[in-house]
Amino acid sequence: MTEIEKLKAAGAEIVIVSASAENWIQQWCRQHQLQLIATRLEIKNDRMTGRILGRNCYGQEKESRITSSYNLSQYDEIYCYGDTKGDKPMLSLATFSFYRPFR
Repeated sequence: MTEIEKLKAAGAEIVIVSASAENWIQQWCRQHQLQLIATRLEIKNDRMTGRILGRNCYGQEKESRITSSYNLSQYDEIYCYGDTKGDKPMLSLATFSFYRPFR
């Protein structure tokens, strides 16, 4: 949270990109005024089925979702933070990348 608050104070646009289900982390992102790209779960008859809707937001899919949602050439600097091998494609998009920085 310290890093998020520092980036927010600097005027950064912050997007949480996660392989976790968006249903699990969406409220937290809203509470902290953060954008979210995450794995979507299928909902039928107002119930989650437990099935993934589309592709799991992991590995190359993280990179694909970011580049389809944002024109990265419009940003002077891009900071990415990751802690699993599935984050490595996303980290390659960054001007400044941090792998496992908080461990």
